[in-house]
Amino acid sequence: MSDDTFINQVMDGLKEQGVLMMPDGFIDQLIITLHANVTIINTMTQLAEIEVKMLGSLLPTGSRQVESLKELSKNIAEIAFNVEDVRNDQR
Repeated sequence: MSDDTFINQVMDGLKEQGVLMMPDGFIDQLIITLHANVTIINTMTQLAEIEVKMLGSLLPTGSRQVESLKELSKNIAEIAFNVEDVRNDQR
C-alpha cells in the first residue's frame, strides 16, 4: 500500500466519523481568501510582464519571475478548488 493510499484511507475514515468537519463559515472564508490571493497574484503577474517588456534585457530574471507567479497562482487556485470539494463533501 502506498503512502498516498494509506493517507486517503485514514482521511476518509476520519471524515466518516465526523472528526474532520470544519465550520462552513471557516471554509467559505478560506475559499474567498484563496481566490483573492489568486487575483492579486494574477495582477502582480501582469505587472511583471509589463516590467519585462519595458526593461527587456536589463531585467534578466523577469521572465522567471513571471513564470513563478503563474505557477503560484495555479497552485493556489488548485488548493481553493480542493477546499471547495471538501466543503461540498461535508454538505
